[in-house]
Amino acid sequence: MNIILQEAIAGEPVTVTLGRETYPLAFPIQAVILYKRETALLDRERAKDRPRLTRDEKRDLRDRRQKLLVEADKLRPAKGEDWQPDNFVEFDAAMDECSALKVAFDEDAGTGDSLYDMYNWRKISPDKDPERLLLALWIGLHHFTGQGSAAAAGPADRVYKQRMSKTQLGELVDLGNGGDLTMEISKALSAHLIAASEIPVEDPLPNVQPPSLAVVI
Repeated sequence: MNIILQEAIAGEPVTVTLGRETYPLAFPIQAVILYKRETALLDRERAKDRPRLTRDEKRDLRDRRQKLLVEADKLRPAKGEDWQPDNFVEFDAAMDECSALKVAFDEDAGTGDSLYDMYNWRKISPDKDPERLLLALWIGLHHFTGQGSAAAAGPADRVYKQRMSKTQLGELVDLGNGGDLTMEISKALSAHLIAASEIPVEDPLPNVQPPSLAVVI
C-alpha cells in the first residue's frame, strides 16, 4: 500500500500514554497476522479441557447469533437520525449476547480472530476479556525497525518488532486506564483497517505474511 495514500485516508496517528511515555498505536497487515496467531493460541489454551462442540451445537450457535444480528439491525436508527435511548440499550444487549455466542464458537475452533472482522473488535474489552485487550495493545505497539544504515535499509531489512514485553506492558495497564486504552485501540483499528479496505488491493492477503518482512516477538 502506498504509505502516503494510507496516511491521507487514515488521518492523524493514534497514540496511547503508558506511564509517562506516549507511543504510536497502529495495526498494519503484520499486526493482523500476529493478532490472529496470538488469539488462536489463547483460544486453544482456554478450550483444551472442554469437550468439542458437536455439529448440532455449532449450527445452533450460528442460528442464534444470526437471529440476534437481524433483530439488532432493526434497532439501528435510519440514516441521519439519532439513536433512541431504549433502542440503543436493547441493541447493545443483543450485541453483547452475539459476542458471547461468537466467543464460544471461536474458542472451540481455535483459529484466532481476524481484525478485518469488526465483530471481533467487541471482544477487546477490559472487563469482558482483559487478555485480549493486552494482546491487542501489545501488538498495536509493535513497530518497524531497519537493520544497517537508514540509507541502505530497504524492504528486506525491515523488522516488525515488539516495543516492550507483555509483562512490561501489563504493569502499565490497570482499571484506571483500561477503558481509555480500549477506545484508542478502536480508533487505531478503524484508522488502519477501514482505511485499508478503501484502497485497491495490492497488499498480501490477511493470512499471508509478506516475505520481505520479519516478525520478531
